[in-house]
Parts: sequence; C-alpha cells; structure tokens
Amino acid sequence: MKRKTIIGWSLLAVGVVMATSAAVIEKPGTVIWDNGFSYQKREAVKTDDLSHQLPKNTQDIQKIAVNATDTDVYVQQGDTFSVTETHVDSKNKAKISFLNNELKIEKATTGHRILDFDWDEFDEVNSPRLTITVPRHVKLNTIAVTQSDSEVTMADVTADTINVKSDNGDVNLVRVISQNVMTEVQNAEANLHNVTIDKLRVKLNNDDLTLAGSSVKTLEADLENGDADIEHSKIETGGHIRNQNGDIAIETTQLPTFSTQNNTGDVEVSPTLTGQQRGNAAFVIQNQNGDIEIE
Repeated sequence: MKRKTIIGWSLLAVGVVMATSAAVIEKPGTVIWDNGFSYQKREAVKTDDLSHQLPKNTQDIQKIAVNATDTDVYVQQGDTFSVTETHVDSKNKAKISFLNNELKIEKATTGHRILDFDWDEFDEVNSPRLTITVPRHVKLNTIAVTQSDSEVTMADVTADTINVKSDNGDVNLVRVISQNVMTEVQNAEANLHNVTIDKLRVKLNNDDLTLAGSSVKTLEADLENGDADIEHSKIETGGHIRNQNGDIAIETTQLPTFSTQNNTGDVEVSPTLTGQQRGNAAFVIQNQNGDIEIE
C-alpha cells in the first residue's frame, strides 16, 4: 500500500510539472488523465454544429433527453432547432439519436481533469458545453437532463414536464414555463428565477435553493444542509418546505394558509401574515437546526 501511495504522488507530481512546463512553453490550459497524462491548450477549444444529426422534420421532436458529464448544458430559446458542442477533446464528441419522437444527446467524458493551470479563470465561453436551441413557438412534452460535475441552465423554454438531476453542478431555470418540474441536486445550488410552474418539486443536498420572481401553484421542497430563499414570488395552492441544517427565508411572497414547525432555531413571522397561520394549513414550513423567517 505504501508503495502504491508513493507511485500515486509521483504521478501527480509529474502532472504538475507538465502543467507548469506547458504554461511557460505553450499556453495555459488543463492537464487530464486519459490512460496517461495529456495537456489541452485553450486554443484547442472549438465549437461544432451538430444540427445535421437532427431529424429532417424537427417538428417531430417532442422530447429531449440529455446525459452529460463535465460539460455544461444550456437549453435555450431561438429561431430553429439546433445543437452545438463546445469541447476540447475531438475524440469524445456528443452522440445524438432520435427515436419515438425523443431526441437523445449523450456526452460522456473519458478523461478526468487533474489540474487547471491558467493565469486567469477559465473563460466561460470556452468551457465545454452543449447548447440545445428550441424554437420559440415550440412547446415540448418533456425535457430531461442528467448531469454531473457541470452546470445545467434552461432559459425561455416551455415544456409539459422538466426533470433535472445534477451532481456537483448548479441548476439554473430562468423564465421557464412548465406544468411539472422535478429538480434533484447534490452538492450545488438550485436557482429558479421568473418561472411559471404548476407543480415544482425540489430535492437539494448540501447547498441552497433560491426561488425568485416566480409563480408556483404547488411547491414541494426538501433540503438538507442548505438554505431556502423564497422572494417576490407566489405560492398559490400549497405544498411544503422541509429543511435540515439550514435557514428558511420567505420575503414579499404571496402564500396560502401556512403553518410553521421548528425544532432548533427562531421563528419570525411578520404581523401582517399571522392571520394566515393555521394548524391545518395548505402550506407547511418545517425546519430542524435553522431559523424560519417570513415577512
């Protein structure tokens, strides 16, 4: 075991030397491990248009499913259906298939990032990403994204059902309209701004939830080790927020009848809202080891 540990540290040292040498001799970039060390220069980043792999009749696309690793996923509104990929590894391009009205996009990463070596932060424009553009007049049945180690962002899109599962990467929904949204996030934030959703379900571990400027009929949020911040929004029908080891703050938000339950922490409710508190309420706010503030 000791010998293996020494070998491991030796390999890491080699990677550091490679990164330093490459930064001085060539350009800053990233050292990855893919059956051996390799160095990726910033100039190696390029964007490919994968739209030629879409079905001829794009109006047949009713569902979009994305499975990606180490690659940001953007779903946005535009004039026509398109898929582009910004990447550094030409050997590992995204794969697109279409069956039963479902567009499936898969991007697995074979190399594992060891060390970023740059004088500045890696430019977001040049970071690995998949960009899916949906025509503004199209309402999809389903958008499903499974992601790890990068971000998921959806903006100005409409779908009956949206499912997002992310490990170690933020989930951002902006001006999204949907009947049913499920967000499951580990070790990263869930940020929802100006969304209109009939039923929103959030499961979040080890980071924060922000819901702002939004209209939600039913909210079901379950958090652990993070804060919940609801502001300038409307919860129309009810649901719940359950949190462990974090605060719950609700500000200038329209609520149905609600109840608060807290094990360890303070509860502060604005006097203007105390009349909406009831034992058998439509919206239940529960917390352990954290404060509840409603104003």
